[in-house]
Amino acid sequence: MVAVAFLALVALAVVNIAFWWVMRIRLVRMDSAKDRIEWLSFRSGDDVLDTYAALFPHSVLPRYCRVAFWTVVVSAVIAVCATTMLKAFGK
Repeated sequence: MVAVAFLALVALAVVNIAFWWVMRIRLVRMDSAKDRIEWLSFRSGDDVLDTYAALFPHSVLPRYCRVAFWTVVVSAVIAVCATTMLKAFGK
């Protein structure tokens, strides 16, 4: 059961990384030639999500990336809490 949950989170992360690159590449194509390198390396994730959502308002990619991020964070918190409780109760 734990292995399946872990593999699901890994798959979620891989798809999320692919979507991030798709968004960055589409923003590179929309921007002028002088700022292309900036979109690929120097812009933060929030800048990419906000700009992409503004340019492509009906796209699912920014919402998916935010949901995937928070899913991984919440899953990690649950795993840490479960591990701590199991250690505390001696199992």
